[in-house]
Amino acid sequence: MVVPNSGSSAILQAASQLKFVCEQSINPVLAVLDREYGNASWVLAPSEIQADCLMRVRSNACLWSAPPAYSRRGRPRKHGQRMKLSDPSTWLQADAVIEIDEHPKLGQVRVRQWLDLHFYRAAGQRVNLILVERMNPMSNGQPFPPLWLAWVGERTLPKRNSLV
Repeated sequence: MVVPNSGSSAILQAASQLKFVCEQSINPVLAVLDREYGNASWVLAPSEIQADCLMRVRSNACLWSAPPAYSRRGRPRKHGQRMKLSDPSTWLQADAVIEIDEHPKLGQVRVRQWLDLHFYRAAGQRVNLILVERMNPMSNGQPFPPLWLAWVGERTLPKRNSLV
């Protein structure tokens, strides 16, 4: 199978390849992407592609909530509250939280989900943010680094209190 190349950047090329795969597939497509793609450029690139995307997000990324209601003064805002992933003091209240007391291999795990966020440069594209935390420390006593994931797609993740 030959996949067309439609751009010089890795993101444009990946979007072109994913679009090609989606056009050839009779089943729904889920793209699982590393953190190179967990950003506004990727979220904007495949907007016409019929695939759901689960991507890792860099721990220094920022996302924004929806803007407050229009006050009828000035230009409508595009962004609400900023959530800097590396600064827990900026985190919004999670829409869902699940704690697994003792996973057989991972120990205690906490999963949080924030709905309807967006990247600054992609204000019109909704992103659901997921944080997976291993609560028990590594063997050297240091905490495990958090795993930040973003979900973008037509199929939505389960709503409140039903993550898995």
